[in-house]
Amino acid sequence: MEVDWSKIMKPYPERSITLPNGEEMIVYSQEKDEIEKVADALLPNVKYHQDLFDLVNSEIITELYLWRENRPIWACPPESHFNLVGKVGDEIVGVTNGVLRDPKIGCSLHTTTLKRGLQIGAYLWPCKLEHYFDVLGVDRVEASAESAIGSRKLFVTYGFSVQPFPQQRSHFGAQLQVMTKQQWDRIKAGKLVGERI
Repeated sequence: MEVDWSKIMKPYPERSITLPNGEEMIVYSQEKDEIEKVADALLPNVKYHQDLFDLVNSEIITELYLWRENRPIWACPPESHFNLVGKVGDEIVGVTNGVLRDPKIGCSLHTTTLKRGLQIGAYLWPCKLEHYFDVLGVDRVEASAESAIGSRKLFVTYGFSVQPFPQQRSHFGAQLQVMTKQQWDRIKAGKLVGERI
């Protein structure tokens, strides 16, 4: 199926979120010319093994470079890749990225933080879901948790389900979990914080 991704991929409307320490985090869509800057910001986490930060951040950097080179990302079109960045002032404090398998199915990739203890990942995750469902217009998002903390804090609390695909595996090889647009519409009021700018 031929897809004109330029008509589907839209930027995320910037969102302002107040962190628990009172700082303002701005969440926005990263452009390709920011790839090196974002990758450099993630490098310290490549050596941090707790909660698989090393694995997750290495994969994000690889996905950014695949996007830069217009190469498929987990068998998904590179033109469908997006990365949302959370910044406090000029400091990158977190990122969350994804791709689309086709115009109606999103594949969640990763979410990571560069400042721990401020719930940054928990704030970025619903921004990514908002982008998938409300901006890009997908019907469902496929995902898998790579760490126990991700499974416990995000997948369980957001109501991701292994039904109707209990035996299927995601692009990472882990158990496939799915969220639909109907599920998102039910929970977003209680999960999505901050205000659009």
